[in-house]
Amino acid sequence: MRLLSRAANAAIDGAGALVGGLLARATSAGLLYFPFVSEALSLLPFSPGWKLRRAVYARILPHIGRTAVLHFGVSLEDPRTRIGENVWIGVRCYLDYVEIGDSVLIGPQAVLLSGGRQHNFDRLDIPIKDQGNPPKAPLRIGQGAWIGANATVLADVGHDAIVGAGAVVTRAVPPHAIVAGNPARVLRMRGEAGGAHALDPALEAE
Repeated sequence: MRLLSRAANAAIDGAGALVGGLLARATSAGLLYFPFVSEALSLLPFSPGWKLRRAVYARILPHIGRTAVLHFGVSLEDPRTRIGENVWIGVRCYLDYVEIGDSVLIGPQAVLLSGGRQHNFDRLDIPIKDQGNPPKAPLRIGQGAWIGANATVLADVGHDAIVGAGAVVTRAVPPHAIVAGNPARVLRMRGEAGGAHALDPALEAE
């Protein structure tokens, strides 16, 4: 059984490397639009799906860890995105231009955007849709952080911090902080008395 599993994983890696190489050339040449490629990849189900996604992205992204898991429906917007080792990204997450450290946990349907201003909107004579987008800087998620389900993150999250489920992060989160709410605020710092047992900080938000 182990031999069959190894052979299957090797076959997925090989197929992913081949497909990823072709897609990397096609997207860099402008023949394919990367977000559409990512959307198509996100629909592949079960463990072969996330294994193939990882193998394909290894040929497109600057870096993705060999132990990273991108579950069903995970869509990437920007091919400059970097994903570390031992990262777990839950179903139907949307990631803009992000840099994710090692051992990060991201709950289902989280949205990670590279900054709070996604569109130019200063002019009143032109629809916002037609005013273009400001330059992007990467959103950084520090090593060991946990982003709860349905959170929307628009600012950097420090290492080993926790973002509660459903939180809207508009300001940078310090390392080891536990934040929740809309807009997210610091509830306490990990390691403080009474804080170690809290598994769902969103439940304590006012």
